[in-house]
Amino acid sequence: MAAESRLTHRIFGYPGSERLVVLIGTGVGVAMDPLPAETAARKVTVLAVALGEATMLDPGGYGGETPAEQTADWLVALTRQTLAAMEPTAAQSAGVVVYGPAMDVAVRAAALLGEEVDRLALVAVATPEQPLDRDDLGELIGRITAEALIINDDSAAESASWYAERLASAQVELVAQAAPLPLSAVWGRALSHVAPDAGR
Repeated sequence: MAAESRLTHRIFGYPGSERLVVLIGTGVGVAMDPLPAETAARKVTVLAVALGEATMLDPGGYGGETPAEQTADWLVALTRQTLAAMEPTAAQSAGVVVYGPAMDVAVRAAALLGEEVDRLALVAVATPEQPLDRDDLGELIGRITAEALIINDDSAAESASWYAERLASAQVELVAQAAPLPLSAVWGRALSHVAPDAGR
């Protein structure tokens, strides 16, 4: 089954904007606007991608490209396609917001995009449970040069620090909010980081 058929994505925001924000998470709710009032306050185009569980599988010894790797490649192609379709004056780099369990696949895509991602917000991150997974994800994170913001609920400070220690440039913000941290609660803050000059 092609990766595309296991993904949901849509575009919303300000028509003709010069700033692309890519939102990557799980569940179809991610493909909706997390907080329309905050989005409307900025001149941004949001490409929202919801990943199904099957798109994030990364089994060892798979014998070829894993579903997670295929999905990351698809995200790279979709981001570049969307950037190319924007106004000629638009920046040819994007801000990326990653929410929850989509972290591994989204970080892999951000690493592949390189300087095409200039700002990154990680929301509700969790440290991988298995040592091998931590090693693999840590290696990917180390390739990312984008200025990063990590937002977690205050019970997950240790996980936030794990990511911050591996990113080239990162700050951590902890929110007094019960887990799981809803994206809508911090959407405005994430947007202000990944699209700092896009206020209307």
